Amino acid sequence: LCRKYGSRPRFILLSATISNPREFGESLVEEKIRVVRSTGAPRAARDFLFLNPGDGSNFTAAKLFIHSLRRGFRTIVFTQSRKVTELIHLWVSQLSPALGKKVSSYRAGFMPGERRAIEKRLADGDLLGVVSTSALEMGIDIGHLDVCILVGYPGTIINTWQRGGRVGRAGRDSLVILLAKPDALDQYFMKHPEDFFGRPFEAAVLDPDNRYVLEAHLPCAAAEMPLTLADQRFWPGDLRGHLENLERSGTLHRSAEGEPAWYAARRSPHRFVNMRSAGETYTIFEKETGEAIGTIGGIKAFKECHPGAVYLHHARRYLVERLMLEERDIIVHHTDLRYFTRTRTEKETEIMETLQSRPEGQFLVREGRLKVTETVTGFEKRKLPGQELMGVFPLDLPPRTFETIGLWVEIEPEIKAFVEREGRHFMGGIHAIEHAAIGMFPLFALCDRNDIGGICYPHHPQVGKSAVFIYDGYPGGVGLASRGFEVIFDLLERTYRHVSECECEDGCPSCIHSPKCGSGNKPLDKKGALLILECLLGRIALSDICGDAGDPGPMPVSVDPPPAPEASSAPRILFLDLETRKTAREVGGWHNTRLMRISVAVLFDSLKDDFIVFEEDRTADLLAHLDRADLIVGFNIKKFDYSVLGAYTGKDLRSLPTFDILEDVHRRLGFRLSLDHLAKETLNRGKTAHGLQAVEWFRKGEMEKLTKYCREDVAVTRDLFRYGLENGHLVYREKRSGTRLRLRVDWELDKLLQ
Repeated sequence: LCRKYGSRPRFILLSATISNPREFGESLVEEKIRVVRSTGAPRAARDFLFLNPGDGSNFTAAKLFIHSLRRGFRTIVFTQSRKVTELIHLWVSQLSPALGKKVSSYRAGFMPGERRAIEKRLADGDLLGVVSTSALEMGIDIGHLDVCILVGYPGTIINTWQRGGRVGRAGRDSLVILLAKPDALDQYFMKHPEDFFGRPFEAAVLDPDNRYVLEAHLPCAAAEMPLTLADQRFWPGDLRGHLENLERSGTLHRSAEGEPAWYAARRSPHRFVNMRSAGETYTIFEKETGEAIGTIGGIKAFKECHPGAVYLHHARRYLVERLMLEERDIIVHHTDLRYFTRTRTEKETEIMETLQSRPEGQFLVREGRLKVTETVTGFEKRKLPGQELMGVFPLDLPPRTFETIGLWVEIEPEIKAFVEREGRHFMGGIHAIEHAAIGMFPLFALCDRNDIGGICYPHHPQVGKSAVFIYDGYPGGVGLASRGFEVIFDLLERTYRHVSECECEDGCPSCIHSPKCGSGNKPLDKKGALLILECLLGRIALSDICGDAGDPGPMPVSVDPPPAPEASSAPRILFLDLETRKTAREVGGWHNTRLMRISVAVLFDSLKDDFIVFEEDRTADLLAHLDRADLIVGFNIKKFDYSVLGAYTGKDLRSLPTFDILEDVHRRLGFRLSLDHLAKETLNRGKTAHGLQAVEWFRKGEMEKLTKYCREDVAVTRDLFRYGLENGHLVYREKRSGTRLRLRVDWELDKLLQ
């Protein structure tokens, strides 16, 4: 658009406190950026108070707010939810009616005129205090303030300093009070305040390929000027695919003649894009007056404005009568009921595609596209004050399904059996890990716990074993799960540390309870969670919990016939061998080879006539090479090498065109022979070392010796294969008589490539 009208605008980006302004800015505008890090802002003294209240943090915040206002300090209270914002405003109005007209709540969901009026009263000094969500965190001039009360850790260091930076701007001293909530992250910082003050600002994440975001913006662009395929250079990914999706949905209309061009179906599609959340928006109407009093996003509507929900607005209580799905309207009426409501939900997670995978500790972690289905099944009524449960009431609402990006930790059956033998509740243990890990997640990514979701399964049908899922709470994902995949071991280590340090006996809101648990925090088992984490992190070795792990025994051999690859006029034959970081005994036996981790892998490429070496950080390159092969040759490659490699990909490697020498020998003889035996008898040269020695070299950092050994194994495998091709037989020594015998093989390359 700018080029069409002859404009070349400069971008001035105000990133405030993020740690990666250049990377984030260049990803956002696709231009080179110069970063200015110095600040000219005046700085006055600012005190921080960490307070772990005996009473509930919300009620304590209301009392502190009143106390601060009575002392003449202009004060802002930041909360983490719209409901808590309104609840504190309600309590302040009840506890100190004289202050009622001098304070206000402020949050998303207010009508625009209502928000502007509050902002003006704040800037003019007419309001002494405000209770707000993150809506007042930045971008709005609200005058000078003296005290900032944070009701719970905001989720990130960035958000904390951003909110704390709202006070003391007039050159006056200021106070920031962090009121801890009884959840994992808040209690972690109460115990480790030095970590809070020593932590750097987080990196901002951006996913420019998010389909849901792109397909909301494209109609807006088309309304300015029709889109054509020539616009591909301005858009990441598959522009045509997005345009055709929008055409099928009726959001865009395609030109009937000439070069294809796409036009916006609506005159002003911008009005239908929610800047604060993904999905549709509902309007809330007061029944008595018919007046629109607010708006709410679709996901929140099901959880906060279902029939029977108590909705708070400007210190007034409303009871939701109807949630009208087609009209996207919510009907409420004023009430004086003394309780609040909380939903219960059920979730299902389907794996659509595995994007990446790797072994860590004593588990596999994978990242992929997920389909999450969540159903609000009912709601609780809880008394105010206090939270005594008054009852649970069913709801009949349609399920909500969205696709996102998530990670999952696969838990081996041996761990499940061990935990159950120890008398612990396995489902309660993995449920507790899910809660606690989500609670610790904001230590590693720019988010709060409400930005991510989770679910755990004692047996997931697609995984084939137990699994804990953590996923982006936004359709399409915004990069949070990808960050979690990168740091999963550190995340679980931090989770273990926090849960084990909590002084409670059986679990509490400070460690494994979650305020947003859809099943009412049942079942949970703190000791079970710690046992499972000790196994995952390797504090308890699999070899110690597997009954027969003392001697892993012989490596099993696959006897399935190899798949037939397609022939090629110039075949690329790859010979593969790899070494591992762990022994079979250490991972509980040969059936757990996927946990052994690659130390080094070597390919010999027949077209290049050369060796290629890969360490673990280049596993993706190794897999890409295998994908390009016309034939892959190895010795016990299907049962061992592919099993180890399978931890790094969601693809079934057995589908690759593969010839396994050991598999063929076993099929012909009925028993197995080692590579060393066949090489000595056939080629008059054997292996130069063995697998245990290779593990020892890796642990000593002797990578040169390790790589040389692996290369020699690949060379032996290559030469053994070539000998069989050229001579039609291999040689082995019969065990009882010691006689050297020929083993006839009919390895014809053309047939192997078919």
